[in-house]
Formats: sequence, structure tokens, C-alpha cells
Amino acid sequence: MGILGLCDILVLVVCGSIHLLYRYRRKNPYPLPPRLSGWPIIGNALQIPLSHAHRFYHDLEKKLGSKIMYLEALGQPIVVINDIRMATELLEKRSAIYSSRPQNRMLVEVIGADYFFGLLPYGDEWRNHRRVFQQHFSPRHLPREQEKALEFIRKALLPNLYESPQDFREHIEECIGGISLSMTYGLPVQRKHDPFVKKSADAFAIAFAAASPGKYLVNVFPILKYVPEWLPGAEFKRWAPLALATLLEVMNDPFNQTRKDMEDGMAPGSFVSESLESHRDKPDFEKNERYIKQTASQVFGAAAETTNGSIMTFILAMLLHPEVQRKVQKEIDSVVGLDRLPDFSDRDNLPYLTAVLKEALRWNPIAPMGVPHATSQDDIFEGYFIPKGAAIMANAYAMLQDSERFPNPTQFDPQRFIKNGVLRTDILDPFVVATFGFGRRICPGSHIGLSALYIAAASIISIFDISPALDENGKPMEFTPEFLGTSLVSDPLPFPCQIAPRQGKNVEGLLQEYMGIDVL
Repeated sequence: MGILGLCDILVLVVCGSIHLLYRYRRKNPYPLPPRLSGWPIIGNALQIPLSHAHRFYHDLEKKLGSKIMYLEALGQPIVVINDIRMATELLEKRSAIYSSRPQNRMLVEVIGADYFFGLLPYGDEWRNHRRVFQQHFSPRHLPREQEKALEFIRKALLPNLYESPQDFREHIEECIGGISLSMTYGLPVQRKHDPFVKKSADAFAIAFAAASPGKYLVNVFPILKYVPEWLPGAEFKRWAPLALATLLEVMNDPFNQTRKDMEDGMAPGSFVSESLESHRDKPDFEKNERYIKQTASQVFGAAAETTNGSIMTFILAMLLHPEVQRKVQKEIDSVVGLDRLPDFSDRDNLPYLTAVLKEALRWNPIAPMGVPHATSQDDIFEGYFIPKGAAIMANAYAMLQDSERFPNPTQFDPQRFIKNGVLRTDILDPFVVATFGFGRRICPGSHIGLSALYIAAASIISIFDISPALDENGKPMEFTPEFLGTSLVSDPLPFPCQIAPRQGKNVEGLLQEYMGIDVL
């Protein structure tokens, strides 16, 4: 009790000092943005929810009457932006000072995983990681990645759904994980239960949880990082070395295997093999090799987590709106016919499916608050003072649920994106704005994720019907859709669903040439 009391006192003293120093530094003739009143010393730390913070900030906009808001947690300034125009002005037009990242306490400081380039502060280290990513995965190389996605959809996802549709979530996760593993390392992937896909998924679940503001209190109360491991309640400190070992294993093992395959002359084309080869004779090869290795380890996590959630959102929407599902199937049948599967050449001729996918990303933004930006210097915006070091949170959820831009925003309505069979260009496009971030920190692989979403959705809905699961009495099971509440990602939580081959389609015949392939 005495030890805990001493810790409490130390926390208050340090936090009070931080608070007073910050208040002194903040003296400025310009006011802060409209703010939520908080407590002395801790500010709003106890008012910010650990779950569904994006919804909290959306509701707070109505309370404060402003789409830009200010909060403070233990001296850390936080600016929340709920408006597309404001986010574009600050994070894109003023990107020179809005492109850094706040330090993540749990993942970076406690676990020690300081190599995630998406979380690196703005500077040369970040630029070098992003450079090696963009050199290989630039949009001009998209056909190569589309071919890989098409292969895995046809040879893995569709046969697996046909054989065991009840495991649809697992099949989607394994397929997208397999695509990521193959295009990154060029390693063979088992159609079902690939051990490295599973190990990577588990590792990145650790990373996403650690990076989420609501999972570990140390992300809210940074002083807790100084708590000794032996203290009761410090399990997160004792667990951190095990988490780091797991993350390093999934970074090192596939990279080393690809490098060995290159030495043996057996490595197929992949991000790692082609990037290493292109830098082999250049200066600073060892440094570039590190950039390639660290970047490769994150392709799996970033691609798999967001694309899985997008596909699951599409399936959920089709389940809840059978009239939309039937209309998508009718469009695909009219373009593709009954004797083949969709491919990327059909994409421009499927405007209604495109509208449905846009609406899916608007209805459930897969990264509702994304990763915060940070200011590298003081700034003035529309008469408000934004301090250096502020965490800038772009609330994509609020932007894409804005009733002024999207009437009846909670309703799933693909018609808002299409008129007379033509996609509208006069409406905010979730493929382009908000969904994948802003400015210099926008997701550099969004074009790959959107391609995977398209071919997965088109392929699934062309040969399968999605309908409610039935209870023991043969009646449709009712449920309320729920979503992961971390605000970093918003995957639909598990829901009952029945996936079955469409009547009138020779599904077995369409899949015959792809069945029985065990390794891709």
C-alpha cells in the first residue's frame, strides 16, 4: 500500500509539472480550438473513452458546435478534426508541419518495436522506408499485384468458401494474408492453415493492440512506462519482451528465407528479392537492406488488417441488404455472363458494384481515426492556436458520416454514389478521401487494397448467395451488427451468416480447375 501510494504521489507530481510547464509554454494571443472542460492536472484523460473514440468525438462536435476540437491529456495537447476541408487544409496543404507522429508508448517505448515506418516521426528515416516501398509498389506496377490477388482469390478463397462456407471469416483472413506474404517475400503459401500466415496474423494482432489507444493504459498515462516489472498490475511490462520476440521473429524469418532462396537462385519475384537486387550494387547497401527488411515486415500487417475488414464489411452489407446483393449479381451476370469468373477487365463495366464498395467504406470506415499526426511547430488555423507537439486526429468516421454531405448517413445506400447508371463525380469519394489518411502520411498501398477488395467482392458475389444463418427452428437468426472499437481499425465483429452456391450457376464447374491446389 505504501509503495502504491508513493507511486501515486510521483505520478501526480510529474503530471502536475508537465501540466504547469505546458500551460506556461502555451501563452499565446490566439485561443485554442473549442475544448471540452477537464480536470486539473489530468485534463481530459479520464473523459476520452477507451473504445469507439471516433463516435465520442463525432458526438462531441454537436456538444461543442465545432468540427475542430481541443482536448488535453496529462499535458499532451490533442486536436480532433471532424471535417474534410479542415483536414485537407492542415494535413495536406500544410503537410510540412503536420506530417510527424506522436510517440506510441506501448508499442515503441515499452515493447521496443521502434521500426514500424508508419509510426516513425517525419524525417529521413521515415522517407527512406517509404521510398523503398513506393519503388516496388507504385501504381505503375499495379497489374503485377492484381495478378497475384486474382490467383489467390481463385485458387484459395473461392474453393475454400465452396468446401467450408461456415469458416468464411477464416478463409478471407488466410487468403489476404497469403497474398501479402507471397507478394512481399515470394514464399510458397498453403491454401489452408499456412503456419506463417497464422504466425504473422497473431504478431500483428499484438502490434495493432499495442498501438491502439484503448488497449493499454500506458498509452493514456505515459508515466506508467516507468513502473517496475515486479509491481502488481504491471503484467504489460512483463509481457513486452515476449511480444518483441514474436514481432522480430516474423520480421526476420521470412526475410532470411527469401535471402537464402536468392543465394540458391530459387527466389521468385517479390518485394524483398527485387528490392535487394536493385540496391545490391549501390552505396549503403546494409542500410537499405535494413529499410527493406523492416518495411517488408509491415506490408503483411497493414494490408491484411484493412483489406480483411473491408471485405467483411461488404459481406455484412450484402447480408443486411439482400436487394442490393441481387442488384450487384444482376449487373455482374450481365457483364461477365454465366460461364466465367470476373476479372479486372470487367471493373470499369461494373459501376453499381463500385458504388456498393464506396458505400461500404463510407458506412464503416475501416480505419475510423487512423494513426494520429503530430505538429512539428506552432500554427494558427482560422484564428485558433495549434501548439507544437499536438496529436492531430483526423476523424474519418465523422467525415464520412457527415449528414450535410451524406443525408441519412447511418443508412447503407449505394445509390448516393451513382446516378442513371453512371458514377457521380460531384460527391466525396471514399476511395480517394479520408479512408486511407491524408497528406504525406496517406496509405501508400491503398491502390493495392482497393484492387483486392474489388476482385474479392466481385468473385464472391458472382457465384455465392449471402443470406442469414438459420436457427434450430429454421428461422433467420437476428443480430445487431457490432464493430471493433479500437478506432485504429473497425472490423465487423463475428456475425452469423450463410454462404451457398448460387442457383442457376455451375459453381463447381467454374471452380473445377482451381480445386485441389494445396500450395500457391
